[in-house]
Amino acid sequence: MRRFVSMFAVVALALTFGTSFATQSRKSTHAPAIGGYCPVAYVAMNKAVKGDPKFSSTADGHRYLFSNTDAKKMFEMDPAKYQVAYDGWCATALAMGKKIKSDPKRFTVHGGRTYLFSTADAKKGFDDMPDGIIQKADAQWAAVKK
Repeated sequence: MRRFVSMFAVVALALTFGTSFATQSRKSTHAPAIGGYCPVAYVAMNKAVKGDPKFSSTADGHRYLFSNTDAKKMFEMDPAKYQVAYDGWCATALAMGKKIKSDPKRFTVHGGRTYLFSTADAKKGFDDMPDGIIQKADAQWAAVKK
């Protein structure tokens, strides 16, 4: 009986530490939104700047990285101002009803909102007629996102 209790205690302890470790691993491996680029830099500097994991914040279920503490504070004061359209998916592809991963270095800030693109051609197509692309992408977004 004593042996069973000892074995049970060891298994319970292992499960507790294993669960704790798995939870910590999931948290630390949760990929940052927009490839780890700073959402504030797009709007404030019109530049794609890689964020630093030391400066992170969560909004709408996404973890964002920032280039510095000032950018983090700016985001936290008004996250909606810095949210990237369509959760960072290629805006031009969405206008065609497709969900294509974007390159966070290819972006346009239009009307105060950041749009990302998968290719230079997708960015050019958007830049040539942003309002038309946005209208079509907005219409497709509800059907495409999951």
